[in-house]
Amino acid sequence: MKHLGSTSIITLIALGFFMIACSEQKPAAEKITPESAKVENLATTPEDIKKEAQDLKNTSMTYLDEQMAEYKQKVTEKMALFNYKQREIQAKLAIMNEQAKTILASETEELKIKRAQLDAKILELYTSSSEAFGDLKEGMDNAIEDMEKSYDQALERINK
Repeated sequence: MKHLGSTSIITLIALGFFMIACSEQKPAAEKITPESAKVENLATTPEDIKKEAQDLKNTSMTYLDEQMAEYKQKVTEKMALFNYKQREIQAKLAIMNEQAKTILASETEELKIKRAQLDAKILELYTSSSEAFGDLKEGMDNAIEDMEKSYDQALERINK
């Protein structure tokens, strides 16, 4: 019987410690009542959603505008390089004999046509909106690359 009494006391003490440990759990940060859930749902109105969507659109447009401005700067730098190369070609053609000028005349005429096409694309780029930027950029990149190759090939032929 003595053994049963001490076992009961130990069991009661263990149960007491267990209950104390369970009661010391951290309370939830904030309990949400049905009333506060209703208020929280009402806090996000369709106007708030529209405002957030408009803010997101404005942020996207600002990013596109920045990208377009950077690209325009790149195009301006390329055009300055093309102007330099064109002056170099003209200077070298001026000191060539008539036979060499005749041979290279068709190539310089082709360069003028490509330059006019590139100028038209640049005008389109500068007058377009940022929404059309993605479509214009690819065509512009191809035109600049083609123009660069043409100038380099013309300079190679002239230098021979």
